[in-house]
Amino acid sequence: MSRVAVLGLGAMGRAIAARLLGAGHDVTVWNRTPGRDDELVAAGAAHADSPGEAVWDREVVITMVTDGSALEEVMFRPDGAAEALPGDATLIEMSTVGPTALASVAERLSVPVLDAPVLGSVPSVEAGRLVIFVGGDRDVFDRHADLLGLLGTPLYLGASGSGAMLKLVNNAAGIVALVAVGELLALTDRAGLDQDVVLESLAAGPLASMIERWRPRLKGEDQASYFRLALARKDLALAFDEAGRFETRLTVPEAAAARCDEALEAGLGDEDFGAVVGFLRE
Repeated sequence: MSRVAVLGLGAMGRAIAARLLGAGHDVTVWNRTPGRDDELVAAGAAHADSPGEAVWDREVVITMVTDGSALEEVMFRPDGAAEALPGDATLIEMSTVGPTALASVAERLSVPVLDAPVLGSVPSVEAGRLVIFVGGDRDVFDRHADLLGLLGTPLYLGASGSGAMLKLVNNAAGIVALVAVGELLALTDRAGLDQDVVLESLAAGPLASMIERWRPRLKGEDQASYFRLALARKDLALAFDEAGRFETRLTVPEAAAARCDEALEAGLGDEDFGAVVGFLRE
């Protein structure tokens, strides 16, 4: 059993805390907005009034927040986590903040940090099927691989920032593919082709894996929201920031971002990011 703090109780943070609690770990939780920990506390988690209070006696601290600014606040506000972290703790940063924000935080801490952003949504957490991209010291990863394994499949990718960078790359690839599918389905819709036939043909080509995973949503059978379009667009912006650091153009993701911006202007920011497909088809 590990003593774990989970800071940030959006949908993913709550699911992660519940999964660890259900596995028998000693879990303390904190969230900026009160009330989001009620079910977790009822299930046995400890409530903390501040990030510092949440982490002072923890072995592992997991952060799952919206962006780099939120991470900065959680760690370095007056009652933040940074100064209260025990010397033998590990910070596992599971948000999608990018390698620059991660490095800014890690270089100011005296404890080891793993960047461990994830592929997957709440159902993936609940089933223990996340894919977790991990960067950092290999020995630190090995110490916490079993804990991460409760949430899914942890993949060690290399030095600090590797996980954060490859999460941005994967998210960008996913959004680009969705925009491409949306535009291509708009074409086949107007050509009068049967949707099932179109999806079968796409499933036979290079988009096979994506079409199989997304088929219920592409057909309108799954209306659930797993990842908001506004957050997907935020992640694209982070990818562009990193590309700028390396003087690299991401012209195809830039085109996809422009189509996402159209959907955002139409008021779809709080919809699942797959809503961009339906928007483009219309």
